[in-house]
Amino acid sequence: MNQDELNKVELPAIEQLQQLGWNYIHGADLTPDALNADGLSARAYMRDVVLIEQLNAAIKRINPWISDENLNKVSREITHPNFAGLMEYNHAIYQTLVCYQSVEQDLGRGRKGQTVKIIDFDNLDNNEFICSNQFKVEGANQNIIPDIICFVNGLPLAVIECKSPYITSPMAEGINQLRRYANLRHPHEAEGAEKLFWYNQLMVSTCRDQAKVGTISSSSQHYGDWKDAYPFTDIELNGENTIAQQRLLAGMFSKSAFLDLLQNFIIFEKVEGKLIKKVARYQQFRAVNKVIERLKGGENRKDTSRKQKSGVVWHTQGSGKSLTMVMLAVKMRRDPILQQYKLVFITDRTQLDEQLSSTFRDTQGETVYNATSVAKLRELLKKDSSDLVTAMVQKFQDAEKEAATSLINGDVDNAFTDLNTSDKIIVLADEAHRTQFGGLAMVINAALPNAPKIGFTGTPLLKTQKMGNAFGGYIDQYKINEAVDDGATVRILYEGREVITDVSSKSLDKLFEEYFADYSKEEQREIKKKYGVERAVREAPARIRWVCIDLLKHYREHIQPDGFKAMIVTGSRHAAALYKKTLDELGAPPSEVIISGDHNDEAYLAQYTDKAKHKKAIAGFTKPLSEDSTSFLIVKDMLLTGFDAPIAQVMYIDRKLQDHTLMQAIARVNRTYKGKTCGFVVDYYGLSKHLTDALELFTSDDVDGTYQSLKDEIPKLKAAHTVAMGFFKDVLHNGKPSDNVDDYVLALKNEDVRAQFEIAFKRFAKQMNVILPDKAASPFIKDLTFLGKVLNAARVRYREEGLDLSGVGEKVRQLVDEHIISTGVDPKIPPIDLLAANFKEMLKEVKSTESKASEVESAIKHHITVNLEEDPEYYKSLSLRLRDIIVKNAGHWERQLELLLVMVDNIEVEHQKAAQDVGLSDTEYAFYNILMAEVTSAQGTDVVDAEVFEEIKNTTQILVSAFDEATEIVDFFNKQDEVKRMKKAIKRAIIETSFGEPSLVKIVQERFMELGKTKFNKR
Repeated sequence: MNQDELNKVELPAIEQLQQLGWNYIHGADLTPDALNADGLSARAYMRDVVLIEQLNAAIKRINPWISDENLNKVSREITHPNFAGLMEYNHAIYQTLVCYQSVEQDLGRGRKGQTVKIIDFDNLDNNEFICSNQFKVEGANQNIIPDIICFVNGLPLAVIECKSPYITSPMAEGINQLRRYANLRHPHEAEGAEKLFWYNQLMVSTCRDQAKVGTISSSSQHYGDWKDAYPFTDIELNGENTIAQQRLLAGMFSKSAFLDLLQNFIIFEKVEGKLIKKVARYQQFRAVNKVIERLKGGENRKDTSRKQKSGVVWHTQGSGKSLTMVMLAVKMRRDPILQQYKLVFITDRTQLDEQLSSTFRDTQGETVYNATSVAKLRELLKKDSSDLVTAMVQKFQDAEKEAATSLINGDVDNAFTDLNTSDKIIVLADEAHRTQFGGLAMVINAALPNAPKIGFTGTPLLKTQKMGNAFGGYIDQYKINEAVDDGATVRILYEGREVITDVSSKSLDKLFEEYFADYSKEEQREIKKKYGVERAVREAPARIRWVCIDLLKHYREHIQPDGFKAMIVTGSRHAAALYKKTLDELGAPPSEVIISGDHNDEAYLAQYTDKAKHKKAIAGFTKPLSEDSTSFLIVKDMLLTGFDAPIAQVMYIDRKLQDHTLMQAIARVNRTYKGKTCGFVVDYYGLSKHLTDALELFTSDDVDGTYQSLKDEIPKLKAAHTVAMGFFKDVLHNGKPSDNVDDYVLALKNEDVRAQFEIAFKRFAKQMNVILPDKAASPFIKDLTFLGKVLNAARVRYREEGLDLSGVGEKVRQLVDEHIISTGVDPKIPPIDLLAANFKEMLKEVKSTESKASEVESAIKHHITVNLEEDPEYYKSLSLRLRDIIVKNAGHWERQLELLLVMVDNIEVEHQKAAQDVGLSDTEYAFYNILMAEVTSAQGTDVVDAEVFEEIKNTTQILVSAFDEATEIVDFFNKQDEVKRMKKAIKRAIIETSFGEPSLVKIVQERFMELGKTKFNKR
């Protein structure tokens, strides 16, 4: 194990977990062979992942009435479930943990169903929390040893993978390893131990300075930071020195937070027919708990009036606001006080409505009542019951109109006033900038005068709306720049484009005459009468054609190469249809029009108003880019709010948008997606003033980071370029920068430096991809391609995996690849192997002696790493010999190269000769080396006498013969009884020798079985 990983990451994590109340047990004490004080083992086989004694004890402790028969039944159902696949197992077990189980038992009033709790969510101390490291689990094809596993009542509910902070891409490596353990990367290869993840709730990757969390369905880009340890502060943790790992563990793994997350902040949802598991992000967890605290009044708050209980949660668009609302509702329904309240959800999206209904049906078994009309809304609000009601905003708007009509007609009874005056009602309103203020808010307040209101918004409140701390003010905020920093959303780049014969360049009448010169005076009068001069000019076919030509150029250069899509926002339904017609004429990628309809629509509009076609078009748009998938969605008003299509990277706007509508519209392109570093807003209308005006309506701190321009990206590019080039400031030849790639590769010899350079290069590359193909990127292209060649050469030299530029952008990747290939190198071809016939011939191409020595050293290291499992002790000694040559001859490159080449010449024959000298085969020699190393280590000596030597040799031959015979059995290493029999044979053989100390048996068993898998599992 990497010592930096152990000492700087894993051990500090275990120490913090212990401080948070988790009991620590080393994985070696949780094997089938390890017995507790009662003489029982924690698990029967290495493939078992549940600590059965802890589980049974917890079930009995939490449910003291349970019979032995039912205890065994419940325990077996948990440890031996039967479902189709990993997600089905995980979902079913989660339901068991949170919604409990039922058993038939007579408790004195006849045999009937009794609820069995596996976890006591009401009494924290009634549960057992254990953390363990190096807990080995046997998989189908190989063992896995996650760094840390966290058990609650014997169930492995969290896995934490630790990585050294000094390696390249530690977070990506940690997440990749977690996915391998769970068999998520290539399920058909069975490379992990899937059973461990039947029970898993949290998967954490940490490298001390970064820490991210996901679930079994999370791809790498969906792992999230935990930047706020709420309710803990950094001061309470480690002050200014608090690091990401400490925040995540404190915020998620305190015993109360862990069970809170498990019970209330995990959601299973169907996305495109596939079940997805989601866990709250830190701002969602914080906001929900702050709302709960406010609604319950707080311990020290004297004023518990409706206003004091009300407030607004502002979480910027794209950061999971809808899910926050669902999680809040879930937790409120489980709270013994708040579950007595009627919850009224006001939404403006059917998606959220459906999300609430399905979640409560699945997790609570509770029906959600939907107000499908004003009459139904009135009926549901009047009803005195602690149920859950949802209503679309439109229904309240309709109620507002009906109420106004009723008052005008003197019909007070139907005025939608005082429908329910109970204070046991809570209103949860989406889009708070509309529902908390103005006429709509008055209707809600009049109908439910004593109900506190919790508003949710994706855009900040206007300055005027926050006057006097209205409605209790903000409860929680997650601002635009925070979401971008967290990677929850991407930044938006704004660009105003000038179109030939732009509206702003000449008078409208002059432009009208130019555009419609071919029309008769009568036709011109009709056009002006129908559309007005400005709209006619903006929607003139000639102008729209120029916009489309420019738009297509931008799309094909900036957006399409990276596999993203576009939305076009037009000023009218007529313009939308015209854009579609023009794009088709210009041979554009596929586009679809989404507009609302009217029964008097002409045919050219009606063809785009069918809802079934809309649904199909949207489905095509959200799919990955291909020749036949929809690349453009053309809209007027539809899809500007609430529409979530992460693959959309650019919005081309050719209409007036302002205030909240403008803020909401541009956020359609801020969603995260693989390889997406930013979103673009390209403005053909001239919105820059409207953007400025819109932002001035909000507090500057609230809207910081809303958008940037391309020119704002140039300083970032310069900074990233400077950092990347800074690694080679001392690579000089005759006082000038060297032109020899080998010199740059030598500067990256240190693994930590190499890792840091790769991070810096990828930041530079990503920033280049944002700007390319704009001419502002031109001065940096030469250095970008050269550094890409250096990085590739370093990976070849130091025997690392091939150059991986995924995530930096297709435009940059293509540039770098083309440059490397143009210099006669193919980045896909692996380095020449040490034992290849042309290895020494290849060395002649390397210019300096130092570089030659570096190449041979790296090749030997690679050879040792690749073959280490074949004979661990022999190759370990080879590694020590290599290090000795390097250290003793540092700076003396000729001598170092000479000795390394001698080592190369002998590396293949030495092993065979050493085995022959002892009188053993190559396979026997590998086992012999292990036994000799462990015996000498146990005896504290470097050599053994002749008698012990013969014993070691004979014992080795006996056991190798036993392995040879045993592994004739098909799938031997997956048959626990056969494995146990082999372990007993090893134990017996060791105990019968003169050196057979009990302490030696266990380690020899483990090492022999591991080597056995390498040597004999290939049959």
